[in-house]
Amino acid sequence: MRKELPTLTCHHEKCQTITIGQGYSTIAWIPEKSGSWALPLRHERITSGESPIQKAVWQLKQVCKHLAVRPISVWDSEYGCAPFILKTADIRVDILVWLRSNLCLWGEPGAYAGIGCPRKHGDKFKLNEPTTWSEAASVFEVDDPKLKRVRVSLWKNLHFRKAVTRPMSLIRV
Repeated sequence: MRKELPTLTCHHEKCQTITIGQGYSTIAWIPEKSGSWALPLRHERITSGESPIQKAVWQLKQVCKHLAVRPISVWDSEYGCAPFILKTADIRVDILVWLRSNLCLWGEPGAYAGIGCPRKHGDKFKLNEPTTWSEAASVFEVDDPKLKRVRVSLWKNLHFRKAVTRPMSLIRV
């Protein structure tokens, strides 16, 4: 006999049925430059005492300590946040993370004015408001036979408000 998972329902018109289940975190190796193969290195359940970020950081540490070269890791927008960036600071890995379009980053602060505490943040850089963007450090354009015109812009030394000590580069394609 098959056991059904319990469901939680709400009688309000805007509620949806919630099914109780388990969250999993997977770190996979992409061995080819093209193709769809991915080899899972770690696939583990996220326990009720862990967050997805805690589990991902732990898994990344376990994988990277066995690698001879510094890897590039790719993450979805759930990990594009200050806590993830801060918790991965001591891991030998380059992180490429998709950022949500409604995020704000901050530039480098200007020179110390000599009064009070030195500033930690420079100008606000709202990803969904181009009027707040500083000038890109570099811009590259190329004509691709499949994608047509591709423009890549790079900004350097931006940071999350709560991760001042972890400057990063922003790439927009």
